[in-house]
Amino acid sequence: MRIGRRVPDVLFDRLNAGVAVFLTAWNPLSCRMPDGWNDRMQVHLRRRLRRCVVLDAEGSLHRWREAMLLVAGDPRPHVRLAARFRQCAVVIVRRGHRVRLRLV
Repeated sequence: MRIGRRVPDVLFDRLNAGVAVFLTAWNPLSCRMPDGWNDRMQVHLRRRLRRCVVLDAEGSLHRWREAMLLVAGDPRPHVRLAARFRQCAVVIVRRGHRVRLRLV
């Protein structure tokens, strides 16, 4: 997915939702952390999302890579959760709309 482009409907069919959020616990405040630390924090984030429909995902740009989670449903609680994990932004996807970056 790319910011500003549309998302294929098949993604929403798989999630059984019309909106979803990409979020992560990796590299808080955009400061690179060791993979072991990032993995532990991602486990904590996944536990917080245990009642949600979640798919594993990955984000990358040049040499920067992060494990991500795609979470179905209303973005508002997920944006608040991203803030608790000291993230700078999330990516929101909606059926029929363009992908957008939301600063936290």
